Amino acid sequence: MMTAGLSTANTAESAPSVATNDCATTAISQSIERTDFITPHKPATKAKYYMYLCTAFWCAPCRKEMPNIIAEYEEMKKDNHVEVIVLSFDHHISGALRYLELYDAPFAAVMYNSKQRTQLGVPGDIDCIPYIYVVDANGNFIHRGHASTFQNWRQYTKKD
Repeated sequence: MMTAGLSTANTAESAPSVATNDCATTAISQSIERTDFITPHKPATKAKYYMYLCTAFWCAPCRKEMPNIIAEYEEMKKDNHVEVIVLSFDHHISGALRYLELYDAPFAAVMYNSKQRTQLGVPGDIDCIPYIYVVDANGNFIHRGHASTFQNWRQYTKKD
């Protein structure tokens, strides 16, 4: 497990704002509608569960887990079941975007040290990455732990 410094510098780069057409009906969907994502991808606002993936390009274990999560993503999204949102620990937006582009990652992303993280209801007590939080649509925490535990997503989200 790689330890990440949580005091990454705030970046002067600005993130593009992305609008949504979905109707916000749950705590997480309302948070998503208020969030400015750094990627053009927008998470589904009607998912039953959300997986927040804390990751960074400079983190070798993160780069090891990213292809596995991407490989499972299509299954996760079926029937609006699970949506993945990246919380980037990279030092600059440009680094986070390069990392996601490298893997052709189809996820919405925010910088970890940003107000967007707190809007989404993610606590600030992560001391290592890669890390995941799984929450239901109302923001109730279902699971938290090393990102390698994502493989058990069906168990956490009650998807057979």
